[in-house]
Amino acid sequence: MSKTMIFFQGVYDTLDLFTDSLIEAFSQMGMETFVYHASHQEKSKEELLKLLEKSDDAAVVTFNNLGYNLDLADGRNIWDVYNVPYVDILMDHPFHYGKPLSHMPEMAVILCTDRNHVAYIRRFFPNIRKCGFLPHAGVEYVPHGGALETRKISVLYAGALPIYTVSKMIPDLRSIPEVDGEDMAQTVLAELVHHPYKTTEQAIEEYVRSVRGDISDERLHELIVTMRFLDSYATSFFREQAVRSLVENGISVTAYGVGWNQCEWSDNPNLIYGGKVLAPQILPLMNDSKIVLNTLTWFKAGAHDRIFNGMLARAAVVTDDSTYLNDIFTDGQQLSMFCLEQMRELPEKVYELLSHPKQLQELADRGYEAARASHTWKNRAQEICAMME
Repeated sequence: MSKTMIFFQGVYDTLDLFTDSLIEAFSQMGMETFVYHASHQEKSKEELLKLLEKSDDAAVVTFNNLGYNLDLADGRNIWDVYNVPYVDILMDHPFHYGKPLSHMPEMAVILCTDRNHVAYIRRFFPNIRKCGFLPHAGVEYVPHGGALETRKISVLYAGALPIYTVSKMIPDLRSIPEVDGEDMAQTVLAELVHHPYKTTEQAIEEYVRSVRGDISDERLHELIVTMRFLDSYATSFFREQAVRSLVENGISVTAYGVGWNQCEWSDNPNLIYGGKVLAPQILPLMNDSKIVLNTLTWFKAGAHDRIFNGMLARAAVVTDDSTYLNDIFTDGQQLSMFCLEQMRELPEKVYELLSHPKQLQELADRGYEAARASHTWKNRAQEICAMME
């Protein structure tokens, strides 16, 4: 009997997009697949238990902890009872998932999309026995949009401004006993803006230890989780600056996602706001774009699916850099990279690309070949299998 891979769907459209690609990849590798549908959980659970009763070779591959606490009627964790490996791919920083990461199944394998996140889990979650690095990947949308010169969108930014959605994460800063919460928030955010190569947890720890050098790792972790909203603020700041710098220098940018119509400069005629759309709708938009612009979600040693989706859409990708991206790509060869510290150079970089259609097309073509060879979900499925073996 072939190995059965178990997946969860029906919770988030973005994760469903990734899951669909993994299901296809594992199926092509000769494995059976089972999907637990959130829309009809009772039926899915019943079918899952029947599967586990007769199968001794199954594994879960999921995103962002979906299904980690699935249990039997007596409260026991299903994956523990049936000795099923639980492979959990975190698309976001681990500090967003303190509770599930502290209560993982015994055979959990946590895969992070940033190398710094691996170090974070190994430091603050000693209950996690296995943790590794699995980069983001892209989804190829067919049919392609054709040559860049025929595409209607000059520059596409597909992603919300977190500053308009992060308010529910902000705690009562006056309730932190060890430090001045207001001062910490202002100081750490300023540090991230002026030194954007730092991780959020690094900047928070530097501040806390400068005030309370005797603080324990456990309490430090609690403070990092409390102040994690600063990560979204820093991400939002540079995301807005990237798009704003282009439109204010005469470059047309089409933006999708919450918040772009709420900026003080949203009336700039070079900003074309398309509203909020579902993840699968972004792919055809990328296929009609000359340039896909990306700023990372404060991943300093990782990537983002926008990068690989854009490359697989045969668009030219422009993104801020990271240690991981610098390891696998050469600036100007497969994509174009810039440093957040030198944001002022971005408009000239994009203008030069758009002014030389032949070179832009060559950049997009090389990017497509690189992503298709090494950065699809089929590649990641193969890497997961190798890890499990």
